Amino acid sequence: MLEHESYSFSRLFLNRHLEFFFIQGINNSENFDEYWDGRTINVIGYAVIYIDPETKKQENFIYLIDNDINNYSNAIKYTRKFIEQMTLSDKLSDRENFKIINTEVYSRVVSEPYKDFIKDVVKNEIPEYILDL
Repeated sequence: MLEHESYSFSRLFLNRHLEFFFIQGINNSENFDEYWDGRTINVIGYAVIYIDPETKKQENFIYLIDNDINNYSNAIKYTRKFIEQMTLSDKLSDRENFKIINTEVYSRVVSEPYKDFIKDVVKNEIPEYILDL
């Protein structure tokens, strides 16, 4: 696995109950010339903020593509900080509840409609009808 010096988050989808982000690892900053800045950006997972419409409780998911979660301790740490900053909830419990899940779904580029891709990633963790709201 490549070591990442920083992380970036790119939003793919947003509605009233769900935000879906790509987690991107950025590395190789020393490998550059006048035509290329040398940075390699890899999709290493997905971050999801879900608000249950019935209970109004927020759930946070971090889906990691690699099967070895131990290699992603920094990615998890920075994703948690990112989600904590993105949340609009005043409840501390909403900012601190995270589920970290492995996924086999990998894609750097997704074309519309995004809903099928998101359903593949989140599987049964989030009800399907949420994407249609």
